Amino acid sequence: MKKILRTAVSGLGRIAWDFHLPQLCAHDGFHPVAVVDPCRERLAEAQARFGVSALYTDFEPMLEELHPDLVVIASPTIFHADQAIRAMRAGCDVFCDKPLALSSAEAEAMFRTARETGRKLMTYQPHRLNGEARTVRAILDSGKLGKLYLIERHVSNYCRRNDWQAFYRNGGGMLLNYGAHYIDQFLYLTGGKVRRTRCELRRIASLGDADDVVHALITTTAGVLLDLDINQAVALPLPEWRICGERGSALYQDGEWRLRYFAAGALPERKADTGLAAAGRRYPSEPIAWRQEMLPESPADPDAYYRCCYEHYALGRPPFVTGDELLELMRTLDECRRSAGELEAEPALHC
Repeated sequence: MKKILRTAVSGLGRIAWDFHLPQLCAHDGFHPVAVVDPCRERLAEAQARFGVSALYTDFEPMLEELHPDLVVIASPTIFHADQAIRAMRAGCDVFCDKPLALSSAEAEAMFRTARETGRKLMTYQPHRLNGEARTVRAILDSGKLGKLYLIERHVSNYCRRNDWQAFYRNGGGMLLNYGAHYIDQFLYLTGGKVRRTRCELRRIASLGDADDVVHALITTTAGVLLDLDINQAVALPLPEWRICGERGSALYQDGEWRLRYFAAGALPERKADTGLAAAGRRYPSEPIAWRQEMLPESPADPDAYYRCCYEHYALGRPPFVTGDELLELMRTLDECRRSAGELEAEPALHC
């Protein structure tokens, strides 16, 4: 008989309403038994749409009365660590929305509790499995671009943000909100550890005090550079992706992937001219037999992440996102904030 996970969801905002609850209801291995939210109107809406019978305005009574197998934490970021730790101490496994916590210190406390209680803890990083990431993986695996040295990622919009995500006191800001997605995606695709992080944060269009412009340069131990540009105050967006290898590049814009590269061994041997008088007073150039391709984006599989969750929580398979990966991500987010002057200086976390 298939194991059914009795699941409670904390927080009924956008991410729970549009993603977690629909995917829980679509998977026959999860049974949503309770929702928690301080807004009674949202509780009634969840009961009507998703058929959840147990409604709570407070987190602790839900744990004490229902003892669910799994708690999905979709509340604002400031509540993640506290709710996760309380749920694990109550004997529940935890699936937490991103970012896992406000800081690496909070994340470490969460994993320490998981070890002490023997409970499972994982977070929601769905951009690892979206169509863009699947296409990038296929491009890198093809080897057509040669050795990878740069990924540029541009996330552009114009939005005068005025909700809880616009305020630092709530754990808001685009670095934690979007950066948690795209830095994780980069590290997942490159398989790298972070060596150096530099970052600038600005508030331009947001109506709160948190950052809505993020520019981060992250270098892995393998020498691959991520140039991450998250700009929520821009009128003309740049291409979403540019991937550069030693033999070519890939560009993604307006739903289309373009590749331009030359074949391995296609360039003849050429020596550097060490003299100071350039031949013919000309800039160096040479004919290159460029190959060009247009690629369709790989199809998205919106249910894939919850299949991975079920395999981990119900079947005991390894987590799709490991604790080491999550701590590396949280340390990198800390380093971004520290580099931008948002955290007090501490000894470097990446050497």
